[in-house]
Amino acid sequence: MLPTLKNLGDLKSKRVLVRVDFNVPLKGGRVPPGAEWRLRAVLPTLDYLAGRGARIIILSHLGRPQGKKDLRYSLYPVFLKLARLWPKGQLVFGDDVIGSRMIKLSKSLKNGQAALLENLRFYSGEEDNDPAFAQELSRLGEFYVNDAFAASHRDHASIVGLPKLLKSAAGLLLEKEVAVLSAVRNKPRRPLVFILGGAKAETKLGLVKEFLPKSEAIVLGGVLANTLLFARGIAVGRSLIEERLISEAKKLELTSSRLHLPVDVVVSKSLTVASGVAVKPVGRVAADEYIVDVGPDTAQLFEKVIKTARMIIWNGTMGLTEIQPFRAGSMPVARSVAGVSAEKIVGGGDLINFLAEENLLDKMTYVSTGGGAMMEFLAGETLPGIAALEKPY
Repeated sequence: MLPTLKNLGDLKSKRVLVRVDFNVPLKGGRVPPGAEWRLRAVLPTLDYLAGRGARIIILSHLGRPQGKKDLRYSLYPVFLKLARLWPKGQLVFGDDVIGSRMIKLSKSLKNGQAALLENLRFYSGEEDNDPAFAQELSRLGEFYVNDAFAASHRDHASIVGLPKLLKSAAGLLLEKEVAVLSAVRNKPRRPLVFILGGAKAETKLGLVKEFLPKSEAIVLGGVLANTLLFARGIAVGRSLIEERLISEAKKLELTSSRLHLPVDVVVSKSLTVASGVAVKPVGRVAADEYIVDVGPDTAQLFEKVIKTARMIIWNGTMGLTEIQPFRAGSMPVARSVAGVSAEKIVGGGDLINFLAEENLLDKMTYVSTGGGAMMEFLAGETLPGIAALEKPY
């Protein structure tokens, strides 16, 4: 059973380590407007702990600094944004993660005060799940709270190591994610439609295998669609694919009427700028072209499928939405999802940022902070971070 904050008991003057996921995009050294949704999601947990007089030490990662102190990935801009979002508490910044200075900082906090420490991934011990690194982290506090659902599918020191060393519980966000997604997984509304896109194909392929026999329709874009088209023997030019997944993709029932792949695509000669952009039927992609979005006929086909749904689960955009000309396919899909009366569960950072930028996020029923974590959870896999909480330390 998942322990909750109530299981921690009296927290007054206690130092509580809170693992969050503040892995947000930075533009010009700042958190851009609309990207602070990950920060807002953990405010209820911070309020709960501050209200009970805890001394809060916030831990997070940002990007992939490869175990080195690369200030391009500093959490200081996140600290500045969080300080504006959470005026109830006094927030300070710790410019390191472990060591005597950070221990001194944690002990100097006043009741209800919080410190956001620097990027966990500045130390290789985080991603290596090094027990010695976890031990150093544990010296900062007396209790541990996991409120990082989006990172709970990772075997990292701050996710699975700390619960072995400190009395632990799920934060309010993690508790809510598990409750909502368990209901979706165990008793979905019918017809059930999945929309899967984006860059990370591996976890989504597992979901396709799991839900193809159980859902009414699965709509595919992004790298996973490219990979399945390639597995069918269809030319995709220089498009991004997951080559290691091709053999698994060929095992899928690729001709199933439930599986909807693009019938036309937007192509470009570059992934970074709009160059030689054109709409082409699937199979006519030239050797020097990239698929960057689904085409208008595909968007129209997907809209028809979406309108049949009573529950929609969406992870990943249809194209490279960070580049404005490559949004044309994702936009009608997003508007169609926003317009139907179905229950709509969305997840994944790029998709949520896109929906926020297009002022469509409030049209969704539930916004999960997890991308890969949401996919793995819905596919019935055990997330290491959740399993670690369920075992007594």
